[in-house]
Amino acid sequence: MSPFHPEEPGRLDVIGHLEELRGRILWCLSALVLAAVISFWRGGSIMTLVKRPVLGLTDEFIFISPTEAFAAYIKVSLLAGFIVSFPVMLYHVWAFLSPAMPENARGRVALWLFSAMGLFFGGIAFSYFVAIPAALDFLIGFSSGIAVAKITLGKYTSFFGSLVLVGGIVFEIPVAMGLLTDMGILKTSVLRRKRHYAILAIMILAAVITPTQDIFNMLLFAVPMIFLYEIGILISILIERRKKQRGRT
Repeated sequence: MSPFHPEEPGRLDVIGHLEELRGRILWCLSALVLAAVISFWRGGSIMTLVKRPVLGLTDEFIFISPTEAFAAYIKVSLLAGFIVSFPVMLYHVWAFLSPAMPENARGRVALWLFSAMGLFFGGIAFSYFVAIPAALDFLIGFSSGIAVAKITLGKYTSFFGSLVLVGGIVFEIPVAMGLLTDMGILKTSVLRRKRHYAILAIMILAAVITPTQDIFNMLLFAVPMIFLYEIGILISILIERRKKQRGRT
């Protein structure tokens, strides 16, 4: 270490971490782009899956601009690419953070990341099989006898993609609560005492994140989010009990 620049090693260490972070971000972006390109190549099959929830409610899609169909394929390809590359992104988050963690904490963090991945795909499945069909059935059925449903491909893919991503994100609530409790940032007593504020915040968040402004779609996500919050409290209780048992031993 130079006596004239004692801060140089620390500076080089920070630069090394930034270089590693840049490299891992590039790996994540590369995985996303590759998965999106493959998804675009298989766009017909993927679009069939995307359109399945609306079959029987409308006969066909329309487009009102020359670029709309192509843009819809791009959106669906990026959505599929993000879903497919999500495990790769989680791995690089783990690989970047793990060297700075104590060895006894690495297994727990890996477990949290695996839980996050499982819940993410669980949220996507919930949106695809429950939320999207229910929302479409309500919204299109509501207009029956009033107007004929002629949905543009671009609007539908935006609606579909929004609900899929919202489902994947909101299902991370128990993981976020459990991880913060494990880190000592949250306490079960606070989560219980502030439950009514949490429910109010969930209702507001559900109204903001759902692509339509009707109460039905809001409740489609608000009710599962409240249920997930309660699961998060249960997980936090178990974590605090485990910490107390370790403290006694």
